[in-house]
Amino acid sequence: MQKLEDLIAALEKSTDFGSRMAQDVMSACGIRYFETDFHRILKLVECGAQIDAAIALVERAMPGYGWDISSNTEFIKACLNPEFGKPIGKYPHWAAVSNIRSKKFEDGPTQALSLVIATLRAKLSQEKNNG
Repeated sequence: MQKLEDLIAALEKSTDFGSRMAQDVMSACGIRYFETDFHRILKLVECGAQIDAAIALVERAMPGYGWDISSNTEFIKACLNPEFGKPIGKYPHWAAVSNIRSKKFEDGPTQALSLVIATLRAKLSQEKNNG
């Protein structure tokens, strides 16, 4: 669990979801180097498709979870919901990020990072409930 907490803290301070960070996140989520998903997600990150990589990570690390990314002039918010198909809100794991206009939410700089942070928070919650 500590590894997940450390990764969340690092992502909250990060300005980029790069290759090294992606490898660390996948390792923490149980996605191993020899798996096809590992290389597919890493290639998406390397090609600049971070949001696609983040979505692939959610689908691999938290199967069956619904996800949502929304934004307005003050923040970007990503949510995960363990009850796919039901409105996000009852059991969401979320991460909000700010844009230039507001410093109210500072968990990360992009939609991709916000979704990755929300994924790790959901994974952490799952581990605490199972362990």
